[in-house]
Amino acid sequence: MENPPLLSIIVPTRNRQKYAISAINSILGIPAKDIELVVYDNSDSDDLRNYIYSNINDDRLRYYYMPHPSSMPDNWNNAVGMASGKYLCLIGDDDGINPEIIEATRWADMKDIDALKPTISVSYLWPGSEVTSVPINGLLTIIPFSGRVIRPDPEVEMKKVVRTGGFKYLGTELPRLYHGIVRRECLNKVRETTGAFFGGLSPDIYAALSISNFTKNVVSIDYPLTIAGTSHPSGSAQLYRREHLSKKLEDTPLFRYKSAYEWAEIVPRLYIAPTIWADSAVAALKALKRDDILQDFNLPLLAAYCIVAYPKNAHIVLRDMYTYFRATNKNKLMGTFRFCYSLLIGPCGLIKPVTRRVIRHILLVERANIRINEVENIVEATNVLTDYLRKRKMRFSDFVS
Repeated sequence: MENPPLLSIIVPTRNRQKYAISAINSILGIPAKDIELVVYDNSDSDDLRNYIYSNINDDRLRYYYMPHPSSMPDNWNNAVGMASGKYLCLIGDDDGINPEIIEATRWADMKDIDALKPTISVSYLWPGSEVTSVPINGLLTIIPFSGRVIRPDPEVEMKKVVRTGGFKYLGTELPRLYHGIVRRECLNKVRETTGAFFGGLSPDIYAALSISNFTKNVVSIDYPLTIAGTSHPSGSAQLYRREHLSKKLEDTPLFRYKSAYEWAEIVPRLYIAPTIWADSAVAALKALKRDDILQDFNLPLLAAYCIVAYPKNAHIVLRDMYTYFRATNKNKLMGTFRFCYSLLIGPCGLIKPVTRRVIRHILLVERANIRINEVENIVEATNVLTDYLRKRKMRFSDFVS
């Protein structure tokens, strides 16, 4: 484009029109001309398209409809390919945006920052999300945040992911496109190197690792610029309800449109969240040819976590772990020792969760979360967050220079 926008907010969506409409209306409510909203619709019906054509007249919206079903990574690749902004941010169709995101992007551009990683400290449970035993009628939760700014080393953060079994990326300071802000040039380098913006089965994790390979100037701030939404059909809600679990990978939704996908041999062939995350991390590092980092992959820790979290499938995890040891001539005795150590006292073992619960309880006593009930949709959730920040006289600009 001759005069591209500063920020493209990208929303891939499929068969979740109600949530997408709310996200669209919320984002277009931001009074900024240098924002572009890209909506890539892969739904079975054209209901969302009809709604947009009948109700929205905003030249900042770029809407694309592709009725042929495809995988999540393919949808995300197509969606990012349609964006034209200097910086990109990708969210789910049930998520929201803090209007300050454009101010934050202007600051990142002025400071020549490759990636800005805000905390996900604001979450919204849509009515009917069914993630607790108590019915939810729209709950917005705000975890207290400090505005602390750090400048992480992406290379160090990549190594942390590998050394913790590939599934603990949320505990790192990896730059991310999903609920983060990334310079378009960095994503272009990913595509030039690997052939696509996204791969693997979990595109957000794949992108976090691949982007890290090309970002130098990264800033992480303990301040919310997005709202993490959870609706009934979302992956996080299915995770809570254990609807994601399947012993046969080929029967799972993520494999439905990726029949030729090659699951990483180092990851147990079990369809659960930690193995999907680990597999996507491995896929990214392989595509980047970063075997120097991948060689430190902590399979025993991943296996221990899977067994603790999903004990009914322990036989699958153990079988695949020792199969990998044999196939790669890894020291089985050392691998067994590391597995037992992780099982007992590792970061996700049997002992530390008790300690973590105690610490979490202590922290919550001193830093009680803010919970607002009866929030109807993401438009209202955004308004509630904006009002919360205004009353406390908190702004993004207060914490950066």
